[in-house]
Amino acid sequence: KSWWLAASVVYSGGMIALIGLFPSYWMLLVFFGLAGLGSSLPHPLGSVASTRSAGSQPGLAISVYSTGGNLGFSLGPLVAAGMVYQFGFKGLAYLFPFSILFALGFLRVRQDLPEHVSTPKRAQQELANTEIHDGWWAVILLVLVSWLRAWTQYIFIAYYSYHFIHRGYGVGISAPIMSVFLLAGTAGTLVGGLFADWLGRRTVITGSLILGLVAIWLSLTPPGPLAWVGIALLGAALHAMVPVSIVIAQELVPHRAGMAAGLMLGFSYGLGGLCTPITGYIADTYGVQMALNSTYPVMALSVLLCFFIPLGGRQTLSVSQDEP
Repeated sequence: KSWWLAASVVYSGGMIALIGLFPSYWMLLVFFGLAGLGSSLPHPLGSVASTRSAGSQPGLAISVYSTGGNLGFSLGPLVAAGMVYQFGFKGLAYLFPFSILFALGFLRVRQDLPEHVSTPKRAQQELANTEIHDGWWAVILLVLVSWLRAWTQYIFIAYYSYHFIHRGYGVGISAPIMSVFLLAGTAGTLVGGLFADWLGRRTVITGSLILGLVAIWLSLTPPGPLAWVGIALLGAALHAMVPVSIVIAQELVPHRAGMAAGLMLGFSYGLGGLCTPITGYIADTYGVQMALNSTYPVMALSVLLCFFIPLGGRQTLSVSQDEP
């Protein structure tokens, strides 16, 4: 139901406001956990609403939706830090009215969004059988590719700044590195969706991951112009496949579109985050440079798996209008 999207954003805003009003350690743990549940809900809900309203350009619709999320992810900490600096932690509560404004605006246009996909009963059964035998195996492969991509992203976020710091830069270099990476990722999200509708989805997924391999090499060169180009390319490449993978997953299992989007946006990111301690062990045992170099085999495996995803094998069911 599309109204859940409005409710989940209000809920998340409320949890963030409570973090500002009750900033004790144990209350922070509780409210962070509850806020995490709220922030996960809009991902599958919003992506389903986007693709069902997109017409012939689902890739563009998802990329626009994901671009908004990436912009919020990039700029949100700056806004929150400014509010806390100006008003203390209670300043976070002043952001809550914006979630209400969003909910009211969304509910105003909600009637234009399809609540369900109308499919005749026999076609539903045929689709369900196809999903069980073919679609879910393809989705599992897609989750593996997305997991490896997310693992690479977490390695970069957690350890890349040390590449500069170990060469004499101050710890303040972390902020511009993350800004370049995330802003380039925002652009890559939008471009990836556009290219998917024009060039094909396998081309965008495989091409972005291959570009990511090149970008890793550039970013690990001695700090300088080439390294900064590599940072930007890596951010764009790692984010470009996200909207494409969501569209593919929803098409593979159309009657489980919300679950498919959740697997691409939440589950794969979670798996990537859980693998970060493995990289930490490599860094402690063999050094940070070896930990960063571990991104090469991770990305190479993701490229290899792309060729096994059956993106072109499914056919659209043809159903006559008068079929009961």
